[in-house]
Amino acid sequence: MISGHPGSLGWLIFGKKGQTTMSKNLVIGLKKPYLFEDEEYAAIDLSGMENLTMQDAIEAQKNVVGTGEDSVILYAPEASQAFIDEIAAMAAKQPVEFFNGMPIGLSDKVRTAVQGVFSADGNKAKDRVVTLDKPYTYDGKAVSVIDLSGVEELTSKDVSAAENEVLKTGIYSANMKNFFVYSCALASRATGNPIEFFTKMPLVDAVKVRSTVNSASFFE
Repeated sequence: MISGHPGSLGWLIFGKKGQTTMSKNLVIGLKKPYLFEDEEYAAIDLSGMENLTMQDAIEAQKNVVGTGEDSVILYAPEASQAFIDEIAAMAAKQPVEFFNGMPIGLSDKVRTAVQGVFSADGNKAKDRVVTLDKPYTYDGKAVSVIDLSGVEELTSKDVSAAENEVLKTGIYSANMKNFFVYSCALASRATGNPIEFFTKMPLVDAVKVRSTVNSASFFE
């Protein structure tokens, strides 16, 4: 294997041992090299998304507010190109400009890859219990499943408390459900775990929690 900058020409990430299926799906091979700041890239490596946490998504959402995409980011974060670029930049450890300047065709592939991580369906959580992709360790304890059935017992007071957590970030929307910190706050009150338990959770599992907390089946 030719050594070099991850994603640069000659870097054969597809042949790397120990990769998960998800990380392979998050590496976008290119027919034509992408040029950024005088360096050519033969692939766009987004496998770092496996290392992102819910807090990263919260920060990305905060960064986008005020960029002109407010109406999108406040109602459907993953539909916002600016949000996609922020998350992709975090995953690839590149400046956001690396993604801002991509040709539209390549940008669309990045969008598809990133949105795939956020596509968890909360309605599939059996008995409102979320099974994590792999054990999550918090405060020295390993957790494999999270029981969110307590959401059904929450009251309007809990909703107000969750809304206040969103306000602490300095942004506000009439549709609080699409704020990542809002879902973390509700999950915290439903389980008794501190909100940091959820904000520090790997993003690939935290989106399952968000989707389950926001599932319409809770409110039937």
